[in-house]
Amino acid sequence: MKKSFFILALCLCFSTLKAQEQTLKPLLAEYGIPGIQLVCIKGNQVQNVYLGVISRGSAQKVASNTIFEAASLSKCVFAYAVLRLSDRGILNLDTPLIHYVGSYERFDSKDPRYGRITARMVLRHTSGLPNWGDEQSAKLLFTPDSTYSYSGEGYQYLQRVVEKLTGKTLDALAQQEVFTPLGMTNSSYTWQDKFGGLSAFGNSPEAVSGHKKQQAAASLLTCAHDYALFLQAVMTGKGLKPQTLQIMLSKQTAANWFGHRLKEANKHVWWGLGMALEEDETGIWAWQWGDNGDFKNFCIVNPAKKEALVYFTHSNWGLHITTDILNAFFSKQTWWSPQWNGYQFDEKPSMLAFWAQLDKQGYDHATEIAQTLKQQDTAFNLPEGDVNDLGGILQGKGMKKEAIAIFQFNIMRHPESGVAYDSLAEVYDEMNEKELAIKYYKKSIELNPNNTYGMGRVKKLESEMK
Repeated sequence: MKKSFFILALCLCFSTLKAQEQTLKPLLAEYGIPGIQLVCIKGNQVQNVYLGVISRGSAQKVASNTIFEAASLSKCVFAYAVLRLSDRGILNLDTPLIHYVGSYERFDSKDPRYGRITARMVLRHTSGLPNWGDEQSAKLLFTPDSTYSYSGEGYQYLQRVVEKLTGKTLDALAQQEVFTPLGMTNSSYTWQDKFGGLSAFGNSPEAVSGHKKQQAAASLLTCAHDYALFLQAVMTGKGLKPQTLQIMLSKQTAANWFGHRLKEANKHVWWGLGMALEEDETGIWAWQWGDNGDFKNFCIVNPAKKEALVYFTHSNWGLHITTDILNAFFSKQTWWSPQWNGYQFDEKPSMLAFWAQLDKQGYDHATEIAQTLKQQDTAFNLPEGDVNDLGGILQGKGMKKEAIAIFQFNIMRHPESGVAYDSLAEVYDEMNEKELAIKYYKKSIELNPNNTYGMGRVKKLESEMK
């Protein structure tokens, strides 16, 4: 009887997974995402999904051991390692970090406020440091611990501290504290030769060289299988003292991002130590997103429910489908994290209705479609950023004519937008339509004099036309 029940359970799991894959496939196609690597944990049940290819234009399929850039998911692993050091008394979370290193070349030695920054502030993003400074320095945005602002710079500073305290490089420390104890055999903060035929970014000399710098904030190379092992450790508290896990996953600070507009999601999102937290109808979830350009990733874990999920994509639009993925694998609820981080459409119902009619009636009819939908529903709204994202998605799928139509539609509605003109210029640039690219880059620069990328492209394109 037990054997029959076990077989039935396996069949149900397989059937569910197939249904979820069928949900994911059209999503990947719609957003032009070439492939996805995903692991979902629900109690003792583990689901693995590997769909598509590693990158646009590649024939190499995503596999269980394909290596992706973890981007900011690197921060969670580093934070776990730091908390393990704290558990052993190697580092005090509330001792000013300058006490351990004496000085730091990216700080202004004349500003005493830098001396207040602690590991706890770094891990909950209240250090006052910017996400990234310039080549020479990292200027404080505000007095440390007075508010929240996401900061990769803070993690780089803390990395310097723990490397000095332990006498180990970041990757050697991670191998000791995380990768080896948890069995993460395909993970590293720097390039490994064994990644040669497995990485989603290839193994050209340029790619290898670009992945040798060790960065606590962003350089982790890993796969969903390995990262799921880490999430299991977070879920169970493996490797940490119980009180340490408790503070890691407790509300340390409200995530009201300095300089950003408040959203409804801000009422439901906080930061713990090393991971963000959201509270919805089903409880508290710890999560983190990752964005390294064309690598977009996401992880989430609920220790109370024994549920976790991580996915990796090699696509600029990989975070636009987070809510759909979470709804496919967990019970439907209000997922605040995708709303807070702003990578999905702000007005998703309106945008999906608009997109569906564009596919049906043609992208040259964007204006008429928008007018009709507005007449049918007064709440219908097309934000400039959402429309620009749609154009970018179409461009990424190779639908350049359609992308141009959408960018032109956005310019008609927002003629003062330098971003809209820049996006249109980029499509023509990609099509090698140099005169049109130059024309729209110049218009973008006129509207936004800080568009250094556009300036560089104009200079290069004009030199090529001589």
